[in-house]
Amino acid sequence: MNIANIGCGYVGLELAKQLIQKKHFVTATTKSVKSLKNISSIVQKSYILEGTDFDAIFQILNENDTIILTLSTNNAKDSEKTFLQTAQTIKSAALKLDKPKTLIFTSKSSIYGDHAGRWVDESADLSSKDEESKVLIDTENTLLSLKDLNWKVCILRLPHVYGPGRTIIDIFKSYYKNVIPGHGEYYTNMVHQIDVVNAIIYVLEHEIVGIFNVADDDHPTRKEFADLICQKLNLMKPTFDPTLADFADNNKRISNYRIKEKGFILTYPHRTF
Repeated sequence: MNIANIGCGYVGLELAKQLIQKKHFVTATTKSVKSLKNISSIVQKSYILEGTDFDAIFQILNENDTIILTLSTNNAKDSEKTFLQTAQTIKSAALKLDKPKTLIFTSKSSIYGDHAGRWVDESADLSSKDEESKVLIDTENTLLSLKDLNWKVCILRLPHVYGPGRTIIDIFKSYYKNVIPGHGEYYTNMVHQIDVVNAIIYVLEHEIVGIFNVADDDHPTRKEFADLICQKLNLMKPTFDPTLADFADNNKRISNYRIKEKGFILTYPHRTF
């Protein structure tokens, strides 16, 4: 199968490795010149791509059976260009091509916003008010509209992704302070990189469409989680102060039962340190 991975970063690079092992022909794109060298050593075809490049997107759609979007940005200000404009360009190219494809998009569970600690499944209201989440909601809707063109569309909503090179310990050390901004009693939601990759391959191979959360089974509070890590590292346990937070500090537990109902089994249901 010819597969294109647009936005081949932390998740996409591992995905590309597994797809190559499964004998697929993989085209991978990135916006980073620095990342291109690593990508080109793995896949059969790779290049720099901006999501607004209609001609390049059209060529990708024409040459590949499946389009996988594992887009990411380190700057929320770039979210519209990274996510929405890429989706809009894909739709414009799809309309001209008139050739149904399969598309998988890794979105974020942050779009659910605050649910006061309740369990959140795929039917929950999308109440997030931050700008990136608004962009992601519009992006999802744009991609889901491809179903009108007989495309097979699957959206995987992810919480915080950890794994090799982004371990829980490293992530915690990066924001550890004696007093951490935010609510300590709010629940945490995470997923391992390998489970994201496996979920993408699973929905592809089983031709699954729709919207699914991909999260692990563990949901300790931020305080419980921090205390456990501090115990392992022999650090002083921090306190939390919500008055210091300058970010959307939302409280929810992401349910993964729907993708499990489809037969998907997590490799890392419980967090590894």
